[in-house]
Formats: sequence, C-alpha cells, structure tokens
Amino acid sequence: MRKKWITGICSSVLSISLITLGQGNAFADASAAQAGSGKEVKNVILFITDGMSLSDVNLARWYQGGQPLEMDKYFSGLVRTYATDSLTTDSAAGATAYATGHKVKSETVSILPDKTTMPFIEPTPKQDMNKPLPTLVDAVRLNGKSTGVVFTCELTDATPATFLSHAYSREYAYSIAEQMVYSGVDVLLGGGSDYLVPGKGEVNRKDGEDLTKVLKSSGYEYVTNKKDLLNTQTDKVWGLFNKEALDADFDLNPQQQPSLKEMTQVAIDKLSKNDKGFFLMVEASQIDWFGHDNDPVGVISETLAFDKAFKAAIDFAQKDGNTAVLSVSDHATGGLNMTNYDTAKDLVSILKKAKHTSYGIEGDINEKNFKKMLADNYALPDLTKEEAEAVRKGLKDNLSPVIGKILGERVGVSFSTDDHVAEEIGLFAYHPNNYKPTDFAQSGVIQNIDVNKYIQEVTGLQLAPLEKTLFVSGDQFKTKGATVTIDKTDKQNPVIAVKKGSQSLKLPIDKNIAVIDGKTIKLNALTLMIQNKTWVSQEAIDLIQ
Repeated sequence: MRKKWITGICSSVLSISLITLGQGNAFADASAAQAGSGKEVKNVILFITDGMSLSDVNLARWYQGGQPLEMDKYFSGLVRTYATDSLTTDSAAGATAYATGHKVKSETVSILPDKTTMPFIEPTPKQDMNKPLPTLVDAVRLNGKSTGVVFTCELTDATPATFLSHAYSREYAYSIAEQMVYSGVDVLLGGGSDYLVPGKGEVNRKDGEDLTKVLKSSGYEYVTNKKDLLNTQTDKVWGLFNKEALDADFDLNPQQQPSLKEMTQVAIDKLSKNDKGFFLMVEASQIDWFGHDNDPVGVISETLAFDKAFKAAIDFAQKDGNTAVLSVSDHATGGLNMTNYDTAKDLVSILKKAKHTSYGIEGDINEKNFKKMLADNYALPDLTKEEAEAVRKGLKDNLSPVIGKILGERVGVSFSTDDHVAEEIGLFAYHPNNYKPTDFAQSGVIQNIDVNKYIQEVTGLQLAPLEKTLFVSGDQFKTKGATVTIDKTDKQNPVIAVKKGSQSLKLPIDKNIAVIDGKTIKLNALTLMIQNKTWVSQEAIDLIQ
C-alpha cells in the first residue's frame, strides 16, 4: 500500500496577505452576509482536488494543446490552507477545514486541535481539546437532505474520512471505516473494499465483523463493479470497486471500474431525487499521490479526470438552476515546474505517447524487460546509460519518480519536492446567481474555512448549534448520578456502559446505536472515544432520566 502523506514542512510559501485571518471569526461581516440576491441554493457539490496546484492545471491544459479546461471558466480566487500547527497542511487538516469550518492540527480528523502554534488562531479551551466536530454531512443529513461522498482513494483515506468520521490520527483506519459505515451517508463510491471485511490482509478487519452485512441490513445496496453500479435500483448505495484505491484514469479497466465522472453522475442522479436537496463531496484523490511521486503523466491523468467530473456537475447545476458547484484543493503537492522553451507541439508529442501512469505498469515491469516496457508504454527507446541505471535502482525502491524525471527532462517539467507545499490553491466556483465564496469573504484570497462558512450560508444550514449538542462529554452521565464504565469484553469493540437505578444504557464505540434497557435505537450521531475520553450525542445523554 502506498504512503500518501508526508509530514515535513515546505519552506516555499507565497506571501499573499489576507486581512481577516482568524479561525472563529474570519468571515464576512453582517453587511457582506447580505450581499448578493438569491444566494440560497438547494444543492451543493464540493470537489476537493487533493494536491492539485495551479501548475498542475497548467500542465494538463498544455497536454491538450493549450485548449481551456472546463474549470477555467470558473476560476474565482485563491485559498489559504495552513493548519493550526503548520504552514503546510496535510490532507486530514486541510479537508477538515472544508468539512467543519475549523482549522485543526495536522493529521487529525474533524476534531478540535490540542495544539495551536500558528498566528491568528485562538487556542482551544482545555475541556474542548480533541472534541469531535459536526460536519457538513451531519448538518445536511439532520436537515432531511441527502448526502454523498465520492473518491478514488480508499474510503478511510484522509479526505473522505473527515466528512464521515472523527479521529486523533488519520491512520486509525480500523475505527474510521466503522464510523463511516454508521455515518448515515446515502451514497458512497470509491475504493477500499478490504477495509470492511475480515481477512488476513494488512487492511482487513481483525474483529471478525463484516461491515458489508451491516450496510445491507441497513438498507444499502452494496456493489463492487461498474455494471452493478449502473444497474442499482435504490438511492442508498455503497460502491467500492477495488480492494484498495481505484486505478488512475489512464490505467483503469472501464469494464470493471467506473471513472470519477461516472461515479459523480451516478451520485448526482441518486441524491437529486430528494426534493429537499443534497450535498455531495467528490475527491479527485490521486493528483496528490502522483505529485508525491513526481509523475507528470499521473498528474495529467487525474487532473483531466477531475475536469470531466467537474463538467458533469456543472452541466447538472446549469440545468437544475438551484445548485452551487465548488472546487478547491486541500493543499498542493510536489511543486511542479514547467521550464519548457520548446513549442507546445514538442511537449504534447512526447507526453501523449505515455499509455499509462507509472502506477499502471507496476507488477509488470522488471529488470529484464524494463527497456521494452518503457519503449512500449512511454515511447522511451533511447535510455541513456545513466537513465537505465536509475531505472534499475528505482525497481528496488520507487520507480515512479525515476520515470517522471526521465520524461520531465525531455519536456521541461520538474518537481521541487516529493512533499506538500504551502502555496495558495485555486478556487473554482459556480453559483446560479453568481454569488461566490470570494463575495462572501470580501476578498480574492480566502481561508479554507471560509469555503465551509459559505456553504452554510448558501444552504441556510448552521453548524454552530450542532457543536453544542451533537458531541458532548460522556462525563455528563455522571452529573445525572449515573455510573459509567467501559466494557472491554470484546477488546476491539469497546462499549460505554451507563447505569442509573434500574436503567441500563450501552453505547458501542464508533457506532450510532444505543441499547437502552435491552431495546436498540438509532442515534443522531456517533459515539466516540478520542484520547481515552468519550464523546456522545446529547440525545444519548437524554436517554438517562
């Protein structure tokens, strides 16, 4: 399994100032909130292009001969992405800002920070450190609207996780997967089927619990290939089309795996049947991975795949007339540079010959056949002695950046790092009445948390009230005179046990169910344990009289 996050901090930062920089109040004032007429919409489609920089967009544009991309029409400004503890963010903190409206600590998933070292951000009160934060999906779901999450990575990867789960570390995939199953999301499409089922694999569940059975018993249709997805009969669907991440767009088998565009279209079709509206988050996950691995072909593959999906969303929004479409990145990755002094034709003539990304030939290329493989798949028959030796070394470690460098030297494309970078990322926005996040924030350079606040405004939803009730300390049971213990009979599935008089309440961790006096009921939020502290919904507290 590939490593998709790196914690180092890049020192290259664009010095673009923004007047309002606070976490809790860095949004438009009252007069700005009233700016623009007809700004409320019924539906929001939010794209998160993981790791995509404006340089990546430029390369993809030139790959198609310099012709504009669909997203070009909707470029609206720049977004600052720093975390509470770092100039350069990771995907967990970056996506959490969009999901919750709060900047948080790097690598944490939709919880308040316990560390704040960056300026302009108020530190978290001690009693609220690591408190789970309600997300846009929560607010939309509780308002009777439909919700969906689409991605090309594994379901437990950072960005989808932030909208449907809460964790002190993005690496807690075991817990995150279960939370996502019990999150109540209506449509979930992507990769990572092995995370749901028992088995001997690295990511299989070790508690023996088959979460696909939980989904089916909860009324979901669970599908694992493109044909079954296109033939689904219900509006509650989970589709996971590979054991781990999906293949890159240039590499996938279209008979087995749906493209990002196809998944987006299916999700919109399902969710739009709800007359109250919907919220859909779509992540183009692997732009980031190819940035880390310095593969320009992979960056192009996934950027163009996103652009096709973005067009599908725009086409729906323009026809619907009541939908806003946004696209942002959690951060940029790789520091791609173009220094080509030749013509666009020279660049395209080389890059167009690449049949696959560097991931697409993994498992097939080896020390005996690498010259033929690179000639057949990348039109690179003329490797120098130094390049051939680099390939041999790459086969023992990581071949992607080696292929990327060889191609890059021929077309004038290079990368400054294999890490995330702190530059501002692009904001692309469509609104039926042209009310954009930059109008909301009254600046062409906005904060990532402004995007969340903008979505709250145009949908009429509010997360602040939910922050007081959706997750409260489990210690509140004690103030009611109840005794609270953690039942660890099943060590991998602990349960909060609450007793008061004749009342008995059991709250399984990472699930949204309660067993009160032997009767099982569904709760409006998950029960969680974060850093040995329990968090439950106020609804659960109220079950004890």
